[in-house]
Amino acid sequence: MTGLVLGGGGVRGSYQVGVYLALKKAHIKLDGFAGSSIGAFNAAMLASNRGGELLKFWQTTEIGKVFGFSDELIKLVNSDKFDLKIIKAGFTDFLKIIKNKGISTDNLINLVNSLNLEETLFKSNKDFLLVTVRVKDFKPIYVFKEDIKKGMLTDYLMASCYLPIFKMEKLIDDNYYLDGGFYDYAPANALINHGYDNVYVVDLDAIGYRRKYKDKDKVVIIKPTRKLGSIININENRVRENILMGYFDTLKIVKNLAGYRYIFKNKSISYYKFLLRKISKKKLKEMQKFFRTSNERKLVLKALEYIMNKEDFSYYEVYSPMSVIKKIKKLDKDYGVYSFVKKMRFW
Repeated sequence: MTGLVLGGGGVRGSYQVGVYLALKKAHIKLDGFAGSSIGAFNAAMLASNRGGELLKFWQTTEIGKVFGFSDELIKLVNSDKFDLKIIKAGFTDFLKIIKNKGISTDNLINLVNSLNLEETLFKSNKDFLLVTVRVKDFKPIYVFKEDIKKGMLTDYLMASCYLPIFKMEKLIDDNYYLDGGFYDYAPANALINHGYDNVYVVDLDAIGYRRKYKDKDKVVIIKPTRKLGSIININENRVRENILMGYFDTLKIVKNLAGYRYIFKNKSISYYKFLLRKISKKKLKEMQKFFRTSNERKLVLKALEYIMNKEDFSYYEVYSPMSVIKKIKKLDKDYGVYSFVKKMRFW
C-alpha cells in the first residue's frame, strides 16, 4: 500500500494540493492519507476522494476572511504593496486579536462544517489518520477515521490544527488540544505500522517535531524548492504559486527529473560531457571554481539555472538543456557565465 503524509504549515498547505495532483498525474495510487494541522484537513479531503474540490477550495477561499482579518488589510496585502496603510490596518487587526485572546476559530469551524466532510470520508475506502496533542498531559492522540465518533470529525480536525495563535477553546472530552505537529509533524510511522510499504511525506518547512522514521527505505520526502510564504500569508497569488510549486517539485521527484531550482529532462553524463567538449581548459576551470563542482552534469545545470534566474525563466516548465542553451545563445550578452554557456556545442 502507498500513503501520503501531510505536515502542517497553515496557508503553506496549498502546496500539498499540487503534490497530490502530480502524484495523480504520475498514476501513483494512494491508499491512505495522514496529517497534522492543515495537513490533517487536506488529508481528510483527499481521503474522501475530493481532490478536485480541495483544489477549488484553495483557489477560491478567501483565507484572510477565514482568519477574521479586515477587508482593508486583505485588499492591501493582495495588492502586493507594503506601505503605511498596511501597517495601520494590520495594527488595528492585531489589537482586535489581543482583545479576543487569540484569532477566533468560528469562521474556520463553519467552513469545515459547510463541506459536509464526515459523510464522504466514512463512505470512502481510503485510510485516514490525524494526530493531535492533549494539553493537560501532553499526550499524543493518533486517530484513524474508524476511531472518530459520528459528529466529531470537525472537532478532531480543529484539535489537530490548534496553534497558540488561536483563541483557546475546549474540544473533545472537554479538553484543550494543540496542533499535532508539536509531537509528530509528519505521522508517517503510523501508516508504516499500519502495513504501508511506501509513504510520501510532504514537509512544508514549518515548525514541528520530526520523529525518526521507522523505515527510511519506505519514505520519500517532498519539500519545497523555494519559499512558500508565512503560515498565515493571505495573499491569493502566493497560494496559487504554492500549488504550482508543489506540482512541479513532485513531478521532478516521481519522474526522476534533473535540476535544482528548475526542472530538466534527464540526460546521461555523456550528454553533458559532449556539450563541454569545445570549451577551453582555462574557461572550464574558471566555471568549476565558480560553481564549486567538477561534475559535468552539475556544472552545466548550475550554469543554466544561474542565467535562467537572472533572465526570469518560468519555474513551471520541464526544460530540455538544449532548448535553454538555444535561448541563451540568442541573448545579447557575452561575458562570464553567459559566455561559458554560449560556447557549449551540440555538434
